Amino acid sequence: MLPPADVLLAFGLVVALLTVTPGLDTALVLRTAAVAGRGRAWGAVAGIQAGCSRGVPPPRSA
Repeated sequence: MLPPADVLLAFGLVVALLTVTPGLDTALVLRTAAVAGRGRAWGAVAGIQAGCSRGVPPPRSA
């Protein structure tokens, strides 16, 4: 059985909003491009991708 239409609409709106909201990586790249130029922004992109591709685990808490 499907949920009511208003519930599906609300869920769809929340999902759409979260999908288009930029994250911290996007903010870093945009700020770097605005302040330091395109070359440095590509460096930020490369650093972000290198960190993501390594799958670096979060720091352990004491």
